[in-house]
Parts: sequence; structure tokens; C-alpha cells
Amino acid sequence: MEFRLVRHTTNFDAGCEFYGATLGWPVTREWDSPQRGRIFGYGIARVELLESEAEEPVTGLFLSVEVDDVDHSCSELARAGITITQPLGDQPWGQRNFAVMDPSGMKVVFFQWI
Repeated sequence: MEFRLVRHTTNFDAGCEFYGATLGWPVTREWDSPQRGRIFGYGIARVELLESEAEEPVTGLFLSVEVDDVDHSCSELARAGITITQPLGDQPWGQRNFAVMDPSGMKVVFFQWI
């Protein structure tokens, strides 16, 4: 079984750079026809990017990623030049988290349980 979030994007190359080089997620599959596509992820969770000529805004949805050390992840992404759109902080539901926007305009929240 696999869970996959699929995103059509006009920023395919930047998105692949973000998930691949910046986050270090492995490519599990890629293709060039009829449109470029690439799947990144671990275990049963995947993010699939599909190159598109049109891009719709993402509303009411975000990607939530659990990490071992959220403080370190925040520092590393900021050091890589990624804008932190939601500052690092403790949440009342028991998470410490921060958020960024991926190149396609999708919010990505990184969290660690407190």
C-alpha cells in the first residue's frame, strides 16, 4: 500500500530540487512522457510532481512531515535559503513545528512530537 500526494506544477525543476536535493528525499520513480513526472518519498508516503502548463493554488491542504529534530531541520532549511513561512514554535496539540512553501505553492509543515 502507498499514500501519494500528487501535485501538478509549472515549477517542476524547482520542485524536484526542493524535494530531492534540499530535503534529500529519494526518487522512487521518474518519467519524461507524456509529461515529466517524478515521485519522491520514504516508506508508504510519496510526493508526486507532474509538470504542467497551468497551476492551481493549493487551498485547504498542506503536507505534514514528521522529523527527528525539528530545530535542526528548521536551521538547515533556512541555511539552504528556504523562507520559513511559519516560525518554529510549540503547539497546544503537542507538536513543535514550522512551515515553508514548496516551489509549487504548497505549504509543508515539519513537526516533532514534544
